[in-house]
Amino acid sequence: MNFDAFWQTHRRFILGFAGGVVLFFILLAITGGGAKKRFQEESTKVGRTRRELSANALYTSSQVATLEQQLREVQDRVALLADGALPAFRERFQVPPGVSPAQHYISLSGEMRDELVGWALRRNCEIDDSLGLPPVSPTESQQIERVLRGLDVVERVVRLAVDHGAVEVDKIRIANKRQRRGRNSSPLDITPVTLEVVFRLTSPAPFLRAVLAEQDAGRPTGLQILEMSAPDGRRQERRVLLEFGVGALPTVIEEDQV
Repeated sequence: MNFDAFWQTHRRFILGFAGGVVLFFILLAITGGGAKKRFQEESTKVGRTRRELSANALYTSSQVATLEQQLREVQDRVALLADGALPAFRERFQVPPGVSPAQHYISLSGEMRDELVGWALRRNCEIDDSLGLPPVSPTESQQIERVLRGLDVVERVVRLAVDHGAVEVDKIRIANKRQRRGRNSSPLDITPVTLEVVFRLTSPAPFLRAVLAEQDAGRPTGLQILEMSAPDGRRQERRVLLEFGVGALPTVIEEDQV
């Protein structure tokens, strides 16, 4: 093919294409140089910030390790104190794996009424047959656990009272709502449990010693308040009002370390 003829025919296209290529490389050089410069500037800033953070670090790695060890020791101490103060949650009252909390609550509360009330009557003691359970069964799992923890303590204290000569256990109440948190309130999820034990022609002292002995034996009932009425000479009885604090340590969610 004749080059002159080809040039004459496609000259406009060739010049336009060549100009575009030249313009592309010029723009690439301009923008590329600016980007490289900005990258270098930002890298310098990052390096400077890292050096400043390292120089101003509040704790060294060894100090962090020491603090973590101290934290574990405090957590172990808290767990030990909780075991010595908060009532245990016995297995019978816990919701078994794979079982609906509501179903377990209904089943266990019915068993407790039949078992405990009947046993007490055979020992000449009348019991508040509500056992302190709320009139409307709780539905939320946390509420159910609170009530079951309270029922656990009620069962223990009722048996102690009957074994030591009580003639009546009345006004049993298990709160099914969490206590309000005030400025100076406990961070624990505490459920108050109250009941009144009546003794007739019998001193309540052996019963009270038995409750305190549970604490000494490592089986705390969570006793918080104890009030004893003056002797009723006409009826020859004494009433003992007790309040227990039933609860558990708050759940701690550990954050992943970065």
